[in-house]
Amino acid sequence: MNKIIGYSAVAVLLFTAFFYFYDAAIFEAEIVETTSTYPIDVSLKAFLDRSALPESVSLDRLTSVGPTLKGILLLVVCLLGLPIMIGYRVATTNQPAQNSEPKKD
Repeated sequence: MNKIIGYSAVAVLLFTAFFYFYDAAIFEAEIVETTSTYPIDVSLKAFLDRSALPESVSLDRLTSVGPTLKGILLLVVCLLGLPIMIGYRVATTNQPAQNSEPKKD
């Protein structure tokens, strides 16, 4: 069980770092400005740092940035679901021992 948790934690960290540093605008967010509200696809870094938002967003009029339901689901799948499945698969794969001899019939 500890092996599964360890591999999953490493995979979660790697996926989070990948999506933070790779500027893929795939997570949907709701941009609230003083005069309008609209959805836009942003990167993970834009959720955490307003200066990383696309140029189409006016930082002077920006009130808040929040993920939509679609954005939350995609965040959960990309940052938790896939890494945990990969960690489970790696931890439970039956790997032969290094020192074991092959079976003789």
